[in-house]
Amino acid sequence: MALLESVWTPEAPTIECDVVDGRLVVRPIDGEGAAIELHPKWLRDRSTEPGQIDTTHRQRLFNPTDIPGDLVVVDAQIDAASIDVSFSDGHRAHLDLVAIEEALGWRHEPEAPPEPEPWTAPLPEFPYVDWNGITFDRGSEDLDAVLAFLDAFFRHGYVVFRNTPAEVGVVAKVADRLGYLVGHNFGWVFDVEAKPLPTDLAYTSAALLAHSDEPYRMPVPGIQLLHCIANEAPGGDSTLVDGLAAALALEAEHPEWHAALRDTEVVWRYDMGTDTVVNRGHILEYDRHGRYHQIKFNTKLDEPVVQPEVDLDAFYAGRRWLCDWTNDPAHQVTFRLEPGDVMFMDNHRALHGRTAFDPTRGRRHLQGCYIEHDGPDTMYRLAIRRQRARVAK
Repeated sequence: MALLESVWTPEAPTIECDVVDGRLVVRPIDGEGAAIELHPKWLRDRSTEPGQIDTTHRQRLFNPTDIPGDLVVVDAQIDAASIDVSFSDGHRAHLDLVAIEEALGWRHEPEAPPEPEPWTAPLPEFPYVDWNGITFDRGSEDLDAVLAFLDAFFRHGYVVFRNTPAEVGVVAKVADRLGYLVGHNFGWVFDVEAKPLPTDLAYTSAALLAHSDEPYRMPVPGIQLLHCIANEAPGGDSTLVDGLAAALALEAEHPEWHAALRDTEVVWRYDMGTDTVVNRGHILEYDRHGRYHQIKFNTKLDEPVVQPEVDLDAFYAGRRWLCDWTNDPAHQVTFRLEPGDVMFMDNHRALHGRTAFDPTRGRRHLQGCYIEHDGPDTMYRLAIRRQRARVAK
C-alpha cells in the first residue's frame, strides 16, 4: 500500500455558503455537487470550542436540552480551512472545512476502510500475511504490513496469517491483537477436531459445504479466526467463497429469487437438548438504503417462516441456486491450512467449508474464536493516523 505523499492543506475555500431562513446552505465551488441545507443543530453539535467537548475522549459536554429548541444560524463566514458559524444562542463555532466535506460525502474520508471488492474466482495472488509483520505487540509492528493486511481483508473478506506459533491458546492472543475476543455458546475458544460425541457437524470428519457460522446467534459472530495446530490427516482442505459476489450474481440472474431470500423471514435454531439458541432474520440482509449487510447461509439449520399467501417456491429456488453457486469449485478458493496458519474471515461475507478428512490416518486440530468488525475497523483508522503523522514529519 503506497504511503500518502503529503498531508493535504487547502489554500482556498472549496465550498461557498449562505444563511437562508436560519439555516446554512453550502455548495461546492466546482459545481460537482448539489447545494445542501444544513440544520443548525447538526452544525451546533459539531462544535469543538473550549467547554463543548472533553479534550481526551472528545464526547460532548452538553445535552440536547441545553440547546434552544428554536436555534438558528445568524451568520457564517468561510475561509480556506473552516466555516465560522454564529448561532442565535450566542455560541460561535469554527468548524473544520475538510470534516464538513467528508461528512457530506464531498471528500473521501481518509480513515474509512476500503470498500469490498466482490470476487467470483480465486484471487490472482492468495492473500497470505506474514504474522511477523503484525506481531503481538503494536510497538514492534511494521505499519506498512498492518495496512496491507487490513486493506486485503476489507477488500476481499479474508486473509490467512502465516508463521504464528502452532500452539494451543495462540488464537486467543491473535484475536486480542486484532480486536476483542467474544464468547459464544461453544465458549471463548473452540477446538475443531473429530470428536466421539460431536456437538456440531464441524466436530466430525465430514465434508462441510460453504456456509456462514452460527446464524442462530444474536448477534451473528462477525469475524472468525481458525488457527491450525496440526493438519496431518488426508483431506481437510479449506474452502472460501464470496457471499457478496454470490448475492450480486443471484440478483442479476434471478431478481425474483434474490428478492425472496431478502424478504422471506427465516428461523435458525441450534438445539441439542441441553443448549438451544434461536434467531430470526433473512438469508440476504440489506440495510434500509439497499446496501448489502450480511449473508446468513447455513442449510443445516434454516427454516422459512410460513405466512399466509406467501409462496415459498422462489425462496427454495433461490436457496438451491445459492447452494450450487457457492459450492461451484470455479467460484471457490481451496487451500490447506498448515501449522501456524490462521484463517481470518468475515463471517458476514465469506462462506467457508472443508473437504472430508480421515482422522484415523493423522491428527487434525484447529482452534477457533470470534471477534467483531469494530476491531479491524479501529485498527485501520489508527494505522492511517500513524501513517499520516509519519508522512507529515
